[in-house]
Amino acid sequence: MKVLYLALFWSLWFLIFSTRTSLSPLLPVIEDELLLSHARAGGLYLALSIGYTLSLLLSGVAAPRVGYKRSILFGFVLLSLSLFSLWYVTGYLFLAGIFFLVGAAGGIYLPSAIPLITKLFDPQHWGKSLALHDTAASISILSIPFLTTLALGFFPWRGFYLVLAGASVVSLVLFALAVPDAPCQQGDDRGNLADIIKRPEFWIMVGLWMVAATASMGLYSVIPLFLVKEKGIPLETANTIFGFSRVGGVAATLLAGYLVDRFGIRRLLFSVFLITGASTIGIALAPSFLVLVIMLFVQAPLSNAFFPAGLVAISRLSHAGERSLFTGATISGGTIAGIGLAPLCLGAAADVWSFQAGILVTGGIITAAAVLPCLLRDI
Repeated sequence: MKVLYLALFWSLWFLIFSTRTSLSPLLPVIEDELLLSHARAGGLYLALSIGYTLSLLLSGVAAPRVGYKRSILFGFVLLSLSLFSLWYVTGYLFLAGIFFLVGAAGGIYLPSAIPLITKLFDPQHWGKSLALHDTAASISILSIPFLTTLALGFFPWRGFYLVLAGASVVSLVLFALAVPDAPCQQGDDRGNLADIIKRPEFWIMVGLWMVAATASMGLYSVIPLFLVKEKGIPLETANTIFGFSRVGGVAATLLAGYLVDRFGIRRLLFSVFLITGASTIGIALAPSFLVLVIMLFVQAPLSNAFFPAGLVAISRLSHAGERSLFTGATISGGTIAGIGLAPLCLGAAADVWSFQAGILVTGGIITAAAVLPCLLRDI
């Protein structure tokens, strides 16, 4: 039964992540149909990120009171309705508003899912179970561009979101019927944000999540431009290299979950940040095409290895009543940094200096962040 539960959680996370990863390959078609500029099209990412971040924070507070399972069910009802509404989009503001709701619906999930998963599985198996759960994100990144390309051969871009809406409804029903709820802590056992933000380990986790999100999604947004604009690699070749460099993300995620349970969080995170930082610097300073490709194939998978270990760290640093709030507050910082600020800062660095300079500085920050896990108490 636990395998069934994990499979259902996996499907929910895959669907939520796919609402983000599908926007990029569908954006050129959306731009052409609605006559959008690149800047206005980019605003859709902003709307999605704002909705997701606000929802993460609010869900962390509300979920222990409403109930974890009820919160996830509400989020997927909102997600299904929002995706279905995209069929009727006729203007930019309507589209941005719908993507804000899509982000808000998705942000409800993790602050409720992590407490539920850690209730269903024994602590000694948190690393493996959370790693298996997090492979949904890596597989979404790999598969959705191919699925959208296939889907556009049969129906318009709105049809792809209808498929996602239908899949969300099916997963919602199965989840409601099969997965048991976990009782929320009552009274003083519930988390208090004022108490959480006073704890040094909370800010250490926020810092780690911000740097990890920058290493993963932040660099993900600019690497293709770096390869084409500054390295002079043909677009098709650059996209092929970039796409295949992400293939190892699933294996790295699973391996991280196994190593966390076996060797502990601090040693794993120290190694992940050190090697990820060094390979990011290697991308910027690669003296040849071969070295550049090798660095990309090292950096991309390892940048994903943090997240299952980070979720285990959150679970062990927080008691059951505050786990939802701790999760939401921590991940919201990473969302702002990795999806919002990092691409903006790297783009600004490219305008003033170069992408190479921005990536080099980012690599230095990631390497320096390797000391942060050493400051965590023994978990």
